[in-house]
Amino acid sequence: MARTATAQSATTADLPISRKPGRPRDARCDQAILAATLDIVREGGVVGLSIDAVAARAGVGKATIYRRWSSKEALVLEALQADTEPIDVPDYGNLRRELETYFDQLIERFASSGSSDVLPHLIEAACYDAEVRASLDEYIKQRQKPLVAILRRASQRGDLSPDVDRNVMVEVLVGPVIYRRLLTGGRIDRPFVRKLLDLVLSAG
Repeated sequence: MARTATAQSATTADLPISRKPGRPRDARCDQAILAATLDIVREGGVVGLSIDAVAARAGVGKATIYRRWSSKEALVLEALQADTEPIDVPDYGNLRRELETYFDQLIERFASSGSSDVLPHLIEAACYDAEVRASLDEYIKQRQKPLVAILRRASQRGDLSPDVDRNVMVEVLVGPVIYRRLLTGGRIDRPFVRKLLDLVLSAG
């Protein structure tokens, strides 16, 4: 009997232990949190955003948010990524026209944005938070995809010299816009964009 019991115990010990899977993330909960984050940012900017406020508006506990995002900056970035529709620029067969269309849509988005402190705050946080830095880099890459596509098409058509570094050209085109938006507060409108394109395209 002892041998039988020992054998049964050994057999039982060799069996894999069945563990219940962890509780899966609730997509509806995520959506509520991201929507609440965007609402608060639009109302009062990142300065007015707190995890307490997001939790209260989304109807969840703070622990639920912290299990998903390590900081409010990481939360804001994902909310922005989820909410940002890509700019669609048709292939007109003309570089100047495509760039004008792209920047016109960008200007409209700036005008409809409810907060101007989001990007400066995220850039500041990225200086000391590697996770935010990586997320911000990815967010910027996604936002620049339409512009990259425009320049690639132009190069394929022969509208751009093969000697032109398209990555540098993206920075040259976007840099003055970001400079005005973040530093000088100058107007970002169609006349400004047309002058910018005059300079960049004449140099290219």
